[in-house]
Amino acid sequence: MRNSFPVLVLTLFIGLAGAQTVTIAEAREDLNGDGIPDHLGEIMTVEGIATCEGTLFSTTGLSFYVQDTTAGINVYAYSSSSPGTITAGERWRITGEIMQYNGLVEISPSSSSDFVYIDTPGVPLPLLLGLNQGVSEGVEGFLLALGSSATGQWVTVANNPEFAGGGYNFNVWNGQTAVAVRVNESTGINVSNITAGTRLFLIGIGGQYDSEPPYDSGYQLLPRYQSDLQIYEPSISSVFHLTLLTDNPFAPSLGETLNMEYGGLSDMRFTLTVFDRSGRDVRHLADSRPAGDVVQWNGKNDYGEILPIGPYVVLLEGVDSEGKRYTTTETVVVAAPLN
Repeated sequence: MRNSFPVLVLTLFIGLAGAQTVTIAEAREDLNGDGIPDHLGEIMTVEGIATCEGTLFSTTGLSFYVQDTTAGINVYAYSSSSPGTITAGERWRITGEIMQYNGLVEISPSSSSDFVYIDTPGVPLPLLLGLNQGVSEGVEGFLLALGSSATGQWVTVANNPEFAGGGYNFNVWNGQTAVAVRVNESTGINVSNITAGTRLFLIGIGGQYDSEPPYDSGYQLLPRYQSDLQIYEPSISSVFHLTLLTDNPFAPSLGETLNMEYGGLSDMRFTLTVFDRSGRDVRHLADSRPAGDVVQWNGKNDYGEILPIGPYVVLLEGVDSEGKRYTTTETVVVAAPLN
């Protein structure tokens, strides 16, 4: 009997030390769809790679994000609970209480011993959101990309950034979907060169700020660094040209768009117009513009209405400094989605 107590203690210790680590998706699951994590208030352990520095989104403690292959989550803790410097690209095992703050799912460690450094595999590549896709619960906490220089797809700033509550807010158009962007002042990002109409390739973490149940809105993209906001400035050939850059036909009813590049000599002014089969001008994409550009057409006319399916002619006119006129056309097709 004398050995039973030490054995019991050892058994309990092994059981605690070997506590199961769950995936981040399991830690933040909401099986009944009520907008509240099923494990709210429970202590759980996850492993994930930090996608930013530990104090990037906080001036009073830790607020950063980790992700595994299943999901991402915010890590929030007071400075007294910090294990020290946390760097982007490090993998950590983290134990803490599952919490929710304005819709954002968090894991909140209570002491530095709740953090265990594992290794440094590097920051995962951002998940590229598709055209017309916005931030949602399914990608909250993940490192995300909006637009890509590799695919030639950009997002367009909808309004000038406005300062509110320790950061700047603005929206971008991803195709026909508006996405909220929140630039926290703690990141040190300068948004002075971001204005309505600026085209961007964006990277950031999927966040949320929604103060009322069922916590199904208020999703945001949270840039981390200045390099997460890359202004798209296309390099245009000086040869007079009109080039289709994306698939044709395209289906505007599915949110698809058609990207076109036009350009020519530096002394030219360009007009780009869409005509229907009867020869009526239905959309004016550029009117006596002084330089070439890349434009995106959403299949709508000048009144914001999606045009009927069928072929359309895009006419590019260029006039040089001596008044000489150049023209070229492309036939494009507005299509209907396949059943």
